[in-house]
Amino acid sequence: MKNYAIIGFGGMGKTHFQHLRQLEEKRGDIQLVAICNSDIESITKNISLNFGNVNMSDIDFSRYGLYTDYKEMLEKEKIDFVFISLPSYLHAEVSIYCLNHGVDVFTEKPMAITLEQCTAMMEAAKNNGRRLMVGQVLRFISEYKFLKDAVDTKKYGKAVKAEFYRKSALPAWSFGNWMLKEDKSGGCVVDMHVHDVDMMVWLFGKPSNISILSTHQKAEFESVFGLYQYPELAVQIVGDWGLPATFAFETGYSVTFEKALIEYKNNKLKVYTDEKSEEVSLNESNGHYEEIEEFVRAVVDGEALVTVDTQSVYETMEVVFAEKKIAKDGVIGR
Repeated sequence: MKNYAIIGFGGMGKTHFQHLRQLEEKRGDIQLVAICNSDIESITKNISLNFGNVNMSDIDFSRYGLYTDYKEMLEKEKIDFVFISLPSYLHAEVSIYCLNHGVDVFTEKPMAITLEQCTAMMEAAKNNGRRLMVGQVLRFISEYKFLKDAVDTKKYGKAVKAEFYRKSALPAWSFGNWMLKEDKSGGCVVDMHVHDVDMMVWLFGKPSNISILSTHQKAEFESVFGLYQYPELAVQIVGDWGLPATFAFETGYSVTFEKALIEYKNNKLKVYTDEKSEEVSLNESNGHYEEIEEFVRAVVDGEALVTVDTQSVYETMEVVFAEKKIAKDGVIGR
């Protein structure tokens, strides 16, 4: 039996907790032994997220060790792997500590808030012979897996142009407003825009040229407008979390191939050709469940991290931090 812990029990920590309960029942060879959170009382509270509500009211938390200090938790509990769902500026520090203490690590995106921290995390994993996986969940979501298959198989020919977007109201709900502090979250560029950059790099590799503009009206790096050049492909990505509080979260993509257009918009996936357009129905899947299942298979069964290997996420972060550097020379509203 392998023991694991969750460090950080806010929205994503509780989401992973619910999926891990399902995975525990399915596998029968893993068990949660401890939860670490800055506030013990908030562990039992329900929470509402942009992809649904997480209900904690039926959970008996007395069966778990509850901690406010992850170092104390690792000292007192026998733990094989952890799920880290902490504020972004803590990802590197806590991941490296766990890796150095012989614990495999799944950490939420973004990998870290500087490239130097990302490098240190990878070195810690390598030096200690431990697994490190970053939660780039889009790679497990059906509509994006469909797109990946189209790119890889060239079912509709080669991709020639692509657009991705992700927009939300200002995230003014974080504890101590840490998300609005650029030195703690990296701004929209590192926190939210990273999803679509990761998708671009996963699909097409790293671009040969990048053009970036960013705005700073409500928060540092609240939005980013990116153009990316490949030898035979042009990509545009817009990420914006500086919108009014009444704006509902919105995301999607449009990728044009030689023989078709694939569009994901308003939660609908469509394929357009010169002859017809049709809506695509996909089997229901849960990306957050699938990503933790892949991580557990890797650390317990010894399988490879195929969908989200750490090197590919590092390449995503190289692009993201290059964008921030470029944006500082072409800022608007600062």
